[in-house]
Amino acid sequence: MNQDRKPTGTRKITKPAKLWFSIAGIVAIILIVLSTLVFKSLDPGLNSNEKSIAVMPFTDMSPEKDQAYFADGMAEEIINALTQIPGLKVSARTSAFQFREQENDIQTIGAKLGVTTILTGSVRKSGNMLRITAQLVNVADGFHLWSETYDRQLTDVFVIQDDLSNSIVNALQVKLSGDEVKTLDTRMPTSVEAYNLYLKGRYFWNKRTEEGLQKSIEFFQQAIDLEPAYALAYAGLADAYDLLGVWQYLEPSDAFIKSKAAAQKALGIDPTIAQAHVALGDYKYRYDWDWPSAEIEFLRAIELNPNYATAHQWYSEFLSV
Repeated sequence: MNQDRKPTGTRKITKPAKLWFSIAGIVAIILIVLSTLVFKSLDPGLNSNEKSIAVMPFTDMSPEKDQAYFADGMAEEIINALTQIPGLKVSARTSAFQFREQENDIQTIGAKLGVTTILTGSVRKSGNMLRITAQLVNVADGFHLWSETYDRQLTDVFVIQDDLSNSIVNALQVKLSGDEVKTLDTRMPTSVEAYNLYLKGRYFWNKRTEEGLQKSIEFFQQAIDLEPAYALAYAGLADAYDLLGVWQYLEPSDAFIKSKAAAQKALGIDPTIAQAHVALGDYKYRYDWDWPSAEIEFLRAIELNPNYATAHQWYSEFLSV
């Protein structure tokens, strides 16, 4: 969540639970199917070392076209979960999302991103209804490896669970190990509204503008108000305050202190959140000038999530000084 720190202007450098389970179930089934197909069902002619995927931005098909944040958030959550799978190369969000408005075929996009598979999808959210369509395409020949459409009424949670179980059995011909299933843990909250607010926060954070960052803070804080133990929302706050300080949209002494506090809160809840380690590392590098400790935080983030693009980018900025 969280790749490019280039601002729009010149960069300035300084030193209801049930409802949520239905959405989480849909995300989980997509992730399980994806991980299995990428590893088990690729064209036999492909190099076995080339296990890679790009998740394209999902299209908002909602009637009012007001769910772009939700569509982007769904795609980004899948990216974040897939990056945790050892041996799978996942294209960074900014790399994949740059093709949002471009007219390129799958083979062209795959070649530019250096991946063997591409996931595309769409989201239609209207009232109590949710439709998610997803397709996994083999870049080599353009053929679908897997495709599914999920039409669900969010309140029919038990029916949804049964349908998803059947979908897993039908779509998968292999069984993932307990470790593989655990790897796909997306750290979701119990509150659907808190998750919705978190997605809005990440959506505005990714706009990389002063207004966007301020809005993201509002949404992250609202998510925390609903679910005080929402570690990822605290990590989002840390990221937002970090960029406000880096670009001097906010007094650095204020921004970085708030970033540090939010990162430490996130890690107090869940010490394995790579995003929070990166934000804390940036604080120690830019504000504390404690470079040995900063490097420890960056390296810990990369250890926790080797495919986390932001960790590599911010660490490279640290090393370039």
